[in-house]
Amino acid sequence: MRTKVDIISGFLGAGKTTLIKKFIKEEFSGHNLVILENEFGEIGIDGSILQNTGVKVREITSGCICCSLTGDFSGAIEEIISTYRPDRIIIEPSGVGKLSEIKAVCKGEKLREILDLTMLITVIDACRYRLYSMNFGEFFDDQIKHATTLVLSRTQEIDAIDLELLVGSIRRSNPAAAIITTPWESLAAGRIIAAAEGKRLLFPEQAAGLQSILPLYQKDCCCEGDLPHAGDASGTFDVWGVETPLVFTPEELAARLNALEEKRFGMVLRGKGIVQTREGNWVQFDYVPGECGMQPSPAEYTGRLCIIGKDLDRTGLCRHFGITV
Repeated sequence: MRTKVDIISGFLGAGKTTLIKKFIKEEFSGHNLVILENEFGEIGIDGSILQNTGVKVREITSGCICCSLTGDFSGAIEEIISTYRPDRIIIEPSGVGKLSEIKAVCKGEKLREILDLTMLITVIDACRYRLYSMNFGEFFDDQIKHATTLVLSRTQEIDAIDLELLVGSIRRSNPAAAIITTPWESLAAGRIIAAAEGKRLLFPEQAAGLQSILPLYQKDCCCEGDLPHAGDASGTFDVWGVETPLVFTPEELAARLNALEEKRFGMVLRGKGIVQTREGNWVQFDYVPGECGMQPSPAEYTGRLCIIGKDLDRTGLCRHFGITV
């Protein structure tokens, strides 16, 4: 029997991990579920966050699933299936991975006989759609075009007219995908999953749109042979990641993250990490341009910081966060 596999992609900071946590909490609790987590860089953050949900997590770091680690990825899938016999596997690719290439890996000769590709979701940050589309179209647009379901995050932060224009722009890139615009807090995970699995009449007012969901495997998708590597993310994006025992107050950490807006350290697109506070607690932080959030986190073996962007000044970032150079 084939193992169900879901791919939940999305550009840096779109909310992939948050959506997966919602799925686990509301729909997949008690399931034999394994998450294959791919971080762009050597410091894994999201894997630790997901492990706190109680599911099994396998991480691939230091590269992109669809590029240099194709062999590692195929081997990881085969090992996961033989070791855990999971009901389903959720793949969370790096935010700068190409969905078209990840699909191609899953349809490659080694995996296509054992996998049933079920959900192909791309999460899109509604507030930063135009910024990322204009500056990183090659990666950003690929994730939109090759998904069967597009889940918009932060839609409650833009007005109705802007949301309608945004959906129209997305629809031109992918005319047949289901586009989910309802804020996640108001929408049950089961409804998102039903749309992503192609269930009809999930939303009566969108029935016509759901009727035309594309088949999971597209004819224009590379299925066999060598994968295209022309757009390797490692040549476009920089990553700075460190492990550190340093502690911060929430105010200190927020100030250092907000200072990234000044672009003194390059163009910062995403920041995330888990660090200890001076009060002895631990916090997980998430940063995207214009927004920074923190929430309590279970203790980790040490603190971790990760910054992704373009033309990063790694030495400057070390000094900025108090890391000894």
